[in-house]
Amino acid sequence: MLKSLQSGVSGLLNHQRKIDVLGNNIANVNTVGFKGGRINFSEALNQTLSNATSGVGTGYINPMQVGLGMNTTSIENIFTQGSLETTGVITDLAIEGEGFFVLRNGDTNLFTRAGNFFFNSDGKLVNQKGLAVQGWLTANGTATGGLGIGNAEDIVIDTNYVSPAQATENVFLNGNINAGNRTVANEFQSPSPYISKAIATGSGVAPVFPVTINADANDDLSIVVQDNATSQIRGDLTLTAGNYADINALVAEINTQISNTPNISTRVEAVNNGGVLEFRQLNGDENTTITVLDGANTALASLGYVDGDTASASIATTATPLNSLTDVGEFTKSLVDGDTIEISGTNPDGTVVTASFTYGLANDGVTLGDLANVIENSYSGITVTLENGSLVMTDNVAGDSSTTINLANGTSNSGAISFSGFTNTVPGNTGTATTSVLVYDSLGASHNLVIEFTNTENQNEWTWAASTTGDGSIASGGTGRVSFDSDGNLTSFSHDGGVNQLTLNPGNGAEQVQIILHAESSDEFSGLSQFDSVSTLNVRDQDGKSTGSLIGLTIDRDGVISGSFSNGDISSMAQIALAQFSNNIGLSDLGDGLYATSIASGDPRILNPDSDATSSIVSGALEMSNVDLAKEFTEMITAQRGFQAAAKVITTADTILDEVIRLKR
Repeated sequence: MLKSLQSGVSGLLNHQRKIDVLGNNIANVNTVGFKGGRINFSEALNQTLSNATSGVGTGYINPMQVGLGMNTTSIENIFTQGSLETTGVITDLAIEGEGFFVLRNGDTNLFTRAGNFFFNSDGKLVNQKGLAVQGWLTANGTATGGLGIGNAEDIVIDTNYVSPAQATENVFLNGNINAGNRTVANEFQSPSPYISKAIATGSGVAPVFPVTINADANDDLSIVVQDNATSQIRGDLTLTAGNYADINALVAEINTQISNTPNISTRVEAVNNGGVLEFRQLNGDENTTITVLDGANTALASLGYVDGDTASASIATTATPLNSLTDVGEFTKSLVDGDTIEISGTNPDGTVVTASFTYGLANDGVTLGDLANVIENSYSGITVTLENGSLVMTDNVAGDSSTTINLANGTSNSGAISFSGFTNTVPGNTGTATTSVLVYDSLGASHNLVIEFTNTENQNEWTWAASTTGDGSIASGGTGRVSFDSDGNLTSFSHDGGVNQLTLNPGNGAEQVQIILHAESSDEFSGLSQFDSVSTLNVRDQDGKSTGSLIGLTIDRDGVISGSFSNGDISSMAQIALAQFSNNIGLSDLGDGLYATSIASGDPRILNPDSDATSSIVSGALEMSNVDLAKEFTEMITAQRGFQAAAKVITTADTILDEVIRLKR
């Protein structure tokens, strides 16, 4: 009976312990990083009533033993993976797989799976109890002291850390340069072809002065002006009878009568051309003809003409540029020595042009070609030619231009000339493609580097020139050439002067910046091309940067804490340590989610992210408790039943003892 009482008591005690473990598990069902516990039982010592024996002829006899109850052999934590809950806080960390975060408590390292950390006012990463998370400060992504528990230190992030400046070393060009964007020269052309006037010269016997004109005998003649096959204008003139001492008197009389004849008053004039009487066209196109006819009387013979003398107007050509300006239809009156044509405008570079052409053999000349020469000599960087009856002025250098021209009446030939403005028939254009990029010097100052490509006469070749704004300047290597094949593919990119890089002088005390320009294609990116489509020239990348202040942090799966800086730099600043143990169950549970090493757990081993890929850190999440409520409640039922059964054993033994006591009564 006493044995059953002892067994019952041990059942009560140990099932109570199990309920204590289950209650703790259930209480921590929402505790971050909590690992549920379990209790393990074993039977207590047995009392042997008889040992096993071997009887003669009866075989073997088994031993007889009575159990003395139950014991608790262990209470241990179960380190299975808890589910992850996203929080969005970057310093909330969860471990997927094996391992523990390392915390410093004085001179002792403690370990936890609860990753609800934060940066305190000193920039130190700590847990909710203020214990510092351990790891290694890094430089260029490498732990400065090497990975190892002995090298681990408090993780401290300096929020005032400045990402250092880096001078640009490489600029990468890509995109298309429009093959159709050609460089052409600026060109101006007179508004209409210059017409050589129709000039009728007498084919008869030259008159001998004085010339006598008799009334109703030789005082009558006709002039016919015809612009085309259907348009004809006729004027009949009657000269005043009398003696005309010289040709000038005769010309004056004829012009008086022409002015009195409305049909032809604006179309024809008589002139003295070196002692020769001529009838000249005043206006009309290149098809105009002048015909001089006898009228009712026969004046022509007295004037040196015969009936039907005629002349036609035509376009002035390069082959006949020596026609007198007096013979050019643009002039409504005959020019005389000393008459001027004013020339004004601007040179291709924008400087002002002011010049004058003076008519006369002893002056600037008398022909259209002479006028072209004076215009050309008055300008800088232009050529003037006579093409199909028009003056054509062309810039000597192709490209954008500020050239303009205007011809106007001079001071002594009022009414003799009326020029319209020249037409810019071919606007000057420089076939260019331009891109720019900010590059950086050793002090972190930025410089706007502009690279302009200009088409050359070789359709598949471009020159390029680099410039910069501000205090900086291009010291060398700032010009060169780039060429393409017939398929638009880059064949060469070179610098002038035999150098292979561009040198920029920052002008602010920083070191000179040596920049290599890359125009070629790579496996991942295209370089420059030349196709007949819109230019898309740009700078894909450059490797310089200014100084930058810390604006954000990220933590990757290996526990590397990287800083994002205002200059676009992302730099590794620290790495969080993870530790593993040979026997997690052997760790001493200190509460607050903390564990300490024990002789059973063994010493910690620091994980190397490069080789221990089974464990990783998840930023912005926490590992929840691994307690399974359904399982815990089931276990609680069995614990309760075990406790009830043990209590029943005790009450039954007590009843039996009570009966024994009654025997003496």
